Amino acid sequence: MKMLMKKMRKAKAWLSLFLAVSLAMGLAGCTIPVPGFADYDVSAYIQALLDSSYHDSNEKLMELAKITEEKAKANNATTVENAVILFCNTYELAPSEAQLQELQKVMRQAFALTKYMVKDERKTDTGYYLEVEIASITNFEGREDDIERLKTAAQQEATAANTAKPSVLPGAGNTDSDDDYDYDEEDLEEDEENSASLPEVSPEESGGEKVDANELFIDKVLDFCKQELANISYDPEMRTIALDIRQTEQGELQLDLNQIEKIDQTVIRFTR
Repeated sequence: MKMLMKKMRKAKAWLSLFLAVSLAMGLAGCTIPVPGFADYDVSAYIQALLDSSYHDSNEKLMELAKITEEKAKANNATTVENAVILFCNTYELAPSEAQLQELQKVMRQAFALTKYMVKDERKTDTGYYLEVEIASITNFEGREDDIERLKTAAQQEATAANTAKPSVLPGAGNTDSDDDYDYDEEDLEEDEENSASLPEVSPEESGGEKVDANELFIDKVLDFCKQELANISYDPEMRTIALDIRQTEQGELQLDLNQIEKIDQTVIRFTR
């Protein structure tokens, strides 16, 4: 889990840098009179940023921020990665690298289904103010009981598999042919008694492979998440996130990335 949290910090730092550079590049071609400022289409930029982050639709962001498709797609990849890490931290999951990739696929599909609307900006004394209205996806919110149930089931299945007894076939050890051997009810009872008295053996001892309870647990969580994707639910009550975008004396726009992060955690909610 510490590894996941570390990855998230790096991803956030990279995202902050990306957004700062993108915004600067987007304004680089503007002539800003002093005193007085140009009126920017801030809502269009935020719409393009969110469309790239969630829907992997990058053309408008590339146009406004003057960035390559590779950089725009990296924005989407980072948003997805951060969501997966937050999901794992919320429900105390420790996936393998391969399972982490699968979770990213799930979250990428979920983000593609997000619904939000960016309202027109309003000029203020300090810059711009605008609101983003969101219909939150709630399928992954507050699922502690479901996750715990899956964990218990995985532990039970792994324990049963790892302590399974070797089967005893009727007539085992008999050198006579099946046609000559008369296997009666008394023999069957004797074999059952012998089988019951055999010590439990691990899969390693019997030549099998040990079932990893955590790996099985994460696989069950993956299946659960994929099932939820097929029946996406939205909160009927729209949530509004306000963005306060400051404009410096030099005309540069400053966006508080905590506000963007709040939008990230509202379009797909993990906690109530």
